[in-house]
Amino acid sequence: MEDVLWDHQRSALTVLREYLSQTETRGAALVSMPTGTGKSAVIASLLAGVEFGASGRDALVLAPWSGLSRQLREDIDSRVWDHLGVSRPDGLAPVVQVRSARSFVKHVREPHAATTFVTTMAMALQIYKEVDSDPAQMNALFAGFTAIVVDECHYEPAPGWSAAVRATNAPICLLTATPFRNDNRLFILDPDAHYRYSHRDAIRDRVLREPVFLVLDTVRSVSAFVEAVLNQAQALSAHERVIIRCGNSADVEAIARALHKRGETVIGVHETFKSGGPSGILRRSVPSPSDRPDVRYWVHQNKLIEGFDDPRVSMLAIYEDFGSDRARVQQLGRTIRNPDRQETKAPLVVSHDPEMERAWQRYRRFDEGDTPKSIATDPAGVEALLSAQPESFYWDRLFRESMDTGSSDSWKQIKFRLNTVIRQTPSQMDLDVFVKRVAQDIISDNRQVLSIGSPDSSTRVLLHLGVWNSPVLREAAFVEMALGYTVVHQNEELLFVSDTGSLPETVRSDTSPISATQLHSLLPAGTRISAISLANNDLSEWSVRSRSLRARDIQSIASEVGDSTFGFATAQGSFSNNDEDVVRYAGAKHARVSDSRKMRGTYDELRRWYDDLAVSLRSGAAPTTAIARYSTPMKSPDRPLAAHVLLDIDDSRFEPLDDGLPALTIELTGGIVDDGVFQVEINGETIDASIHWNEETLRFVVAPSKEIPYRSMIDSRLTFWQFVNREQAIRVATADGLVYANRNFWALQRTDSASENGLLSILEPIAALAAVAGEKGNLDAGGKWKDDSVFGLVDNALLPEELEDDATVLCTDLGAEIADFIGFTRRRVIFVHAKSKKESKATKVSAAALHDVVSQANKNLRYLTLGNTDHPKTDYWTNAWTTGEFGPAARLRRGDAQPSGPEYWKAIDAVIQSHAAMREVWLVLGACLSKGALQEELAKQSPSPSALQAHALLTSAWSSAQQCGVRLRVFCSD
Repeated sequence: MEDVLWDHQRSALTVLREYLSQTETRGAALVSMPTGTGKSAVIASLLAGVEFGASGRDALVLAPWSGLSRQLREDIDSRVWDHLGVSRPDGLAPVVQVRSARSFVKHVREPHAATTFVTTMAMALQIYKEVDSDPAQMNALFAGFTAIVVDECHYEPAPGWSAAVRATNAPICLLTATPFRNDNRLFILDPDAHYRYSHRDAIRDRVLREPVFLVLDTVRSVSAFVEAVLNQAQALSAHERVIIRCGNSADVEAIARALHKRGETVIGVHETFKSGGPSGILRRSVPSPSDRPDVRYWVHQNKLIEGFDDPRVSMLAIYEDFGSDRARVQQLGRTIRNPDRQETKAPLVVSHDPEMERAWQRYRRFDEGDTPKSIATDPAGVEALLSAQPESFYWDRLFRESMDTGSSDSWKQIKFRLNTVIRQTPSQMDLDVFVKRVAQDIISDNRQVLSIGSPDSSTRVLLHLGVWNSPVLREAAFVEMALGYTVVHQNEELLFVSDTGSLPETVRSDTSPISATQLHSLLPAGTRISAISLANNDLSEWSVRSRSLRARDIQSIASEVGDSTFGFATAQGSFSNNDEDVVRYAGAKHARVSDSRKMRGTYDELRRWYDDLAVSLRSGAAPTTAIARYSTPMKSPDRPLAAHVLLDIDDSRFEPLDDGLPALTIELTGGIVDDGVFQVEINGETIDASIHWNEETLRFVVAPSKEIPYRSMIDSRLTFWQFVNREQAIRVATADGLVYANRNFWALQRTDSASENGLLSILEPIAALAAVAGEKGNLDAGGKWKDDSVFGLVDNALLPEELEDDATVLCTDLGAEIADFIGFTRRRVIFVHAKSKKESKATKVSAAALHDVVSQANKNLRYLTLGNTDHPKTDYWTNAWTTGEFGPAARLRRGDAQPSGPEYWKAIDAVIQSHAAMREVWLVLGACLSKGALQEELAKQSPSPSALQAHALLTSAWSSAQQCGVRLRVFCSD
């Protein structure tokens, strides 16, 4: 049979069979063959060998898409043999398409004849999930398999399915036409099991043809483009075929209809089409070869880039270009195959601009090197880069010598930072097995593991190297690299992971972060919080999603009425530890902690820090009061039930998987959950999605009814819904009243209302205010208000005690007043608002009285703000004060007189606008508010309505003042 294969196909088979004959493999085997050089025949011939069906063993064959997997099944089962002109080999086991993960697992676990299973990469992940994502179960399931064969492996290793394939522990045979990738991830390869058939060799052997390129005149309309294509196609013979590539579904349909209208046979393919259409020319997917209609024109966006094998295709027309050279090369590969290896005319490629030809020439130059390099197969000659490091040189005040990066003691040279995520250790964790999987993740993340060290029995340090092309270059190459490290430290139930790159996938998937409840202990009482970011647990449509605050001390700034709906996402604070000043950052979502302090960066320092964190976490210490005002983090409830869901997504951070798709727009981010299902609206389409709680991973899992063809720009390996699930980019209100956000559950009830450190901290008790006779009262013979009135206490005691001797104090009461009193110096301005009930009607908590005085204070705050250009009514400020019942009294209580009210305001405003002044608002409350009574009432399980209203009013005033940069002080009775 194999004597009908071409030489390069037999060479590829030899490499794969020698690889499979090894008792132990060091990675995957890789065969690189250009499109059209018979890769399918290599796969089919391999599976027909004695290593598989003839020996009674199974095989699993994977392709990236369902259409390709169906075509590959037909190729292996019959088409390859028909094209080779030989009978189907007896040793080839039955070739079966996998329909579901459950049926596959059931079939394999039961006694069965040797089988070749064909399916998609996504199905491999579903099979892994069917065995509870347990590597041991996956290994046992595939014990009877000779190998996993992966076609079009340039999609490897996506974080989900590649982990599933590796969990089989079976040898892996990778085959690709393009040994390079768009996401620049590393393949994990056996260095002795690599066969490459170059494009140059394929041209020499007449297996492939060299294309010619034609740039069309600028014709952007569909009709003009179709006419140009038809003109060029006149030179084709009747049996030759044409592929037209478009940028979106609308253009695919328009061009297909235009060709059909002109009497041409045509099929337009796009995943958004309803098959058939009015003329029967539109299809959702590419028909399998046995069902494929014989038409002259095939129009598509992305469906015919790979896996469409028809040697009659000899013309390619590009209506809209691709986003990558890989896609350009793959598409052009549909036109260049030459199965008869005869001298034939060159295929034609027509496009609007010369980019297709430039991309092809770049590819050919890449291919023509003796050992062309890509990040996929050889990350730019890492060994050469490392060997180019100087033996010794002087840098940053030190004589430095090169290090042995491969030494198990290389960790001793690392300058560690106090930065870690803290996770819950998986049950029965084997540290070395866990670290081995972390190493695989690092390799998959475009980093090469150089060494693994063991500073102690509970710690492993991985030194790794990242390699990438310079981001400042458009097309040229300039390789850059950087050393990094990953530390994995186990402390009983706690796992500390410090990584200079992204968090390894195994850590994300197999562990969960400690809760925000535990994280609180790392910001204990006495920590001065200077920065905090907050996520709103109010899921209503018009709520603010997040807030960030920075201040010298968050505790000193005003709380707000809705603070209890916000949970802290990140916080930064400072405290003293053993007479050492420490600045600590803590993030709730991933339980990330970092400290800034003086250190040399040794491992001993890092280890002591891990130990200190573990002690603090186990202490259960209460958090600093600046955090206590917000939502309270709660332990995960048993089987939480989602009642309302919102996607916490920035749609601008996603890009289309397909060239030409519109920008992602999320019109409806979620809503009520009905029988486990909620709805979102994306790009005008309503999509159902189910949601449930996974007890094992302690996460919500969202399962959509439809995939979204977009991927994350943060991590290009993740599609839209993969990103939602992995990052838990959702906010969920549960049936029992909790809210799940940032991987934590939160209770929204306010718990600090009666705390001395919250709102009550701005209340200053004065015993005399409980017994005042009224707000204003009578004046004595000297023109002063008596001390049994609020005005008297302000004028005779409070302001004189606070202001220097050179202060000016005006009574601005009555008329369109902006305050009852204004006191100011060169560095300070105070607006005083007074309110009192009469002694006979005294009350300890009067919401009505507070409403009046808070309203007055809030509406006049603008006069205390920087940049204010409004002028208050001041013409009466030089007149005597009188109410008719009381008075008269001089408005100037002390200080220098001004000739007019506007001149007084000019002097006051000059201080306000100076930036250097302390600006204050005082509420002086007589016989209407007792601090002790309010605190006692707020501490009750069900405070009185008046106490709740008073708390809300004062909170509003405090918040409003704070936003204007104004200090609020409230004087009341004790």
